[in-house]
Amino acid sequence: MDKCTFCAGGPEANGSTAENEKYGRNRLAEGKLPACAEMCSTKALLGGDGDVVADIFRTRVLTRGKGSEVWGWGTAYGKPTSGAKTEEAKS
Repeated sequence: MDKCTFCAGGPEANGSTAENEKYGRNRLAEGKLPACAEMCSTKALLGGDGDVVADIFRTRVLTRGKGSEVWGWGTAYGKPTSGAKTEEAKS
């Protein structure tokens, strides 16, 4: 996901008065996470090093007892019922 610009500052030099006046604090330049990620009560928004985020996500997936079926058609729409017509049955 792309980051919104609320915590990212602008094209001015990091920490400059002009940047602060136009865009507010540049949390990313200060080494902090975006405010939305820090305040997220469900901890659904993650930010930081890609390897750390991947480890957190991997742990969540394993804790929930899901593997490859976390994504995909079956997760989004459920498993097909036995009465569903297939392409072979239609012809």
